[in-house]
Amino acid sequence: MNLMETIWLNKSNFSKTERKVFDYIINNPEHIGTYTITKLADLTQTSTSAVLRFCQVLGFNGYKDFRYAMIEYLKRNYQNPSTDVVDNFIDGYSDVLNQLKTLDRSTFNKLANSLKSNSTNFLVGIFLSSLPVQALHYGLQDLDILSHYASDHIAASHLANNVTKDSTLVYFSFSGSTENFTRFFSTLINNMPQESYLITLNPNAKLIKQFTHTIILPGKPLASQSTIDLQSIQTIFVELLLNTIYQKLGDNI
Repeated sequence: MNLMETIWLNKSNFSKTERKVFDYIINNPEHIGTYTITKLADLTQTSTSAVLRFCQVLGFNGYKDFRYAMIEYLKRNYQNPSTDVVDNFIDGYSDVLNQLKTLDRSTFNKLANSLKSNSTNFLVGIFLSSLPVQALHYGLQDLDILSHYASDHIAASHLANNVTKDSTLVYFSFSGSTENFTRFFSTLINNMPQESYLITLNPNAKLIKQFTHTIILPGKPLASQSTIDLQSIQTIFVELLLNTIYQKLGDNI
């Protein structure tokens, strides 16, 4: 995962003041190599303390380490950049597809086996995660595997009442924020199913602690090129999962 991906995935972890630093860096990453912490604080109308906290949220000891990492990132990613939108778009997806090869196969296969074997599968994904969840539900349906899904607030509230310790729960969330989960599944916090899976793009997600298993997906937040690219990353994962389940079903025939 590169530096800009890490910054994007920690967006929900920044305070209101630190978000100003986030906004400036996302829009002007090439400036950081020549700016002091004082200069950046002035331009973002914050303080050197706010910039320092921003860096520490990302795992750096201080601004100097963050600045060095940004310089290295810019060297690798901004040398002779292609101006062709199609090339940039396809290159971004090629990187993601290659990174998918590094998925934790053990957890991935556990998820496939759990969905294949359990008759009480619950799938949840709100907002941008709703399309991948629906794709998984209908794909399982085509394989004659029963599942229940929620892709909005109301459905999630009803679904939470039916999840038990013996269920398989799959929760899709880009950021892994606790906000939506605690709102709809507060009754499950201390009674999570043994087979509970968080599918997220954020390796530092606060929600990881609530789930038995977590699968971290790779992904580059190419918001400037596409409004649905992160959905498609999850959808590619769903396709991989469904094909794995299909193969396992065939092996049992």
